Amino acid sequence: MSITVQKSIPAARMRQFHQMVDRWLQEGPIKLATNATITAMDNALIPKAEQTAIIEDRDIIMKHNMRLGVISELFAPAIEKAVKLSRSGSEAQDEIARLIVTAVGIRQEDDSELITFNFATQSEADAFDAAI
Repeated sequence: MSITVQKSIPAARMRQFHQMVDRWLQEGPIKLATNATITAMDNALIPKAEQTAIIEDRDIIMKHNMRLGVISELFAPAIEKAVKLSRSGSEAQDEIARLIVTAVGIRQEDDSELITFNFATQSEADAFDAAI
């Protein structure tokens, strides 16, 4: 059984996030790493279409990991507070990580993002809901 709690990331924060991700992927060390990766793939005679797919997959993974960072930044303190009421040690840390990694986000028309968390117990869900 899981108990669902939904929270929103405000539109302004999500716009800031998307600008940061776009900028991060287009400049600096990531751009240099991309160029080096493309050169290495050219040298390995990997077809251009396959190279494009590899870079796109890498960018999707990077965006997802950065999104997990935003979820963690905004919700981890409340998740930790809720989970640590009934769990401790590695069990608590594992549950906190699970909640963050499995959170489902759906972009809304106003650019906000509705995040769904699935808690294992009603008391943890209630404590999280109250902490935000």
